[in-house]
Amino acid sequence: MAGEEGWLTFFEKSGGLETPRYAETMAYFERLDQASAFARLESFGRSPEGRSLPLFIISADKAFTPEKAHRTGKPVILIQSAIHSGECEGKDAAMLLARDLLIDKKHPELFEKLIFLIIPIFNVDGHERFSPYNRINQNGPREMGWRVTSTRLNLNRDFMKADAPEMRQWLQMYHRWLPHLFYDCHTTDGMDYQYLLTFNIDEHDQFGGAVSRWAREIFLPGVRNACRTRGLLIGPYADLLEEDHPEKGFAIGVWRPMLSNAYATVCNRAGFLIETHSLKPYAVRVQTTLDFILIGLREIVKKPEALLKAVAEEDQRVSAWGRGPADTLKIPLQFNTRFDAGEKALFLGFRSEMKAGVVSGDTYPAYSTEKEEIPTVYYNEAEPAVQVAPLLGYLIPQGWQAIVEVLRAHGIKMQRLIQPCTGDFEGYRFREVRFRPRSYEGRSLPSYQVVPVTEKRVFPAGTIFVPMGNPRGKLIIQLLEPEAPDALVAWGLMNTIFEDREYFESYVMEPLAEKMMAGDKALAERFASKVQSDSAFAANPRARLAFFYQNSPWYDQDKDLYPIWRMTRDIPLTLGEL
Repeated sequence: MAGEEGWLTFFEKSGGLETPRYAETMAYFERLDQASAFARLESFGRSPEGRSLPLFIISADKAFTPEKAHRTGKPVILIQSAIHSGECEGKDAAMLLARDLLIDKKHPELFEKLIFLIIPIFNVDGHERFSPYNRINQNGPREMGWRVTSTRLNLNRDFMKADAPEMRQWLQMYHRWLPHLFYDCHTTDGMDYQYLLTFNIDEHDQFGGAVSRWAREIFLPGVRNACRTRGLLIGPYADLLEEDHPEKGFAIGVWRPMLSNAYATVCNRAGFLIETHSLKPYAVRVQTTLDFILIGLREIVKKPEALLKAVAEEDQRVSAWGRGPADTLKIPLQFNTRFDAGEKALFLGFRSEMKAGVVSGDTYPAYSTEKEEIPTVYYNEAEPAVQVAPLLGYLIPQGWQAIVEVLRAHGIKMQRLIQPCTGDFEGYRFREVRFRPRSYEGRSLPSYQVVPVTEKRVFPAGTIFVPMGNPRGKLIIQLLEPEAPDALVAWGLMNTIFEDREYFESYVMEPLAEKMMAGDKALAERFASKVQSDSAFAANPRARLAFFYQNSPWYDQDKDLYPIWRMTRDIPLTLGEL
């Protein structure tokens, strides 16, 4: 067995109090690789500080490539830890699972029926900022890694915009393998409660289609029943409607694809977020993570064909977008959680009292060990808030190479016009553009309203064409439709379109404005009305002149114009490889 053969992990040797550093973790997986013909340790890239990004593969068929793995007809399961490197129990749980499968020969039905991809540490550079002071709210281990990367990026906000080099390499790995289910292991803090673990997997048909139905109707009922049987207290990962008041209810709804589990959903796969609670002892958190993963895996192998069928069905559904009449389908971009339809439940918490803070001057909750059951409501039903009609593809001017590179990282197939193209295309103009007062994830984020337009456009040879009609359609739309919550333009990757690039001098604009006002009665009336109704405008000489500049042929017609255009009509294109 493991102990007799020297296969105890660093975590076990410490009595469940410590977690290994990067080098010790890698050494353990290297030993497993050497000891078993059914395992292979690979690298899917290197971090900015030069560390290997590890991928550990377990396959009873020795199917160590995506092509061989998918030919087996078995579900491929990705288990990832330490995307936030201080949240490291998934790493130690994965080491125990790999040892149990390969050395101790436990769980033979899982070993035979599934293929495993294990990323023990994703944020490898952040992991090595090792300290006992990295997680003030967390009960162990004695030392742990840091939340963000060496350049202070949060990888679990980066799945769409892909700023981090680590993420771009991860995306390339993910789209080569396209695992059927993706476990992402985390630790949460916030209010204290009895649950050892909370989770999220999408259950909304309009977002995840067949895969979300599989999760809701087949997977989760079995997982919940197994947890009840084992006495494993789990609950949904949800947001309080009112801080420190669970009785007011919780919102779940549809999550943004910048997050790992929802990113899997827009790729027509199942994404399963695991969040143990930071106040539980570390050893309990590691064992809970392992137990919960095993429970889910056992549910999958009961009906592996159900997961495979759901993924194939969703790939097929999304591939059909753009092939039928646009008026028969609307594709949701954003969702609203419905607060008129909730599920009543008992929240398993701990009794608390609000105490006066001498330093803050405010109150704070002090939790006891006394258990309490609080009647509450979980709101998980959602309805589309913004929808878009399907299309045949997008046209991107070739100058926007930064956008093309992000799409390439996502594994999206693109082509290039080798002959010019002219036709009517749908696009967007922006208005009411504002920026957040502070950056978020290193980016200045715009907010805006969009105005759909249809214009005759000429696209020269070299323009990039992003075709729909393939399984990545949902991902493409979420990246390129500006009203999608994590569209690239919403993440600030195109902020130059909102900036003025030419300017007027008053000695030129004043006489021109007078001439325009004298020659265009309607324009003069609009100006007079704005002066009368808008005192700030009336008192701003530059704004008054800008009114006429913006109505002149000298004004930049491409300002606030989305550079990416929608192709909704079957216009002949002459295309070549990109």
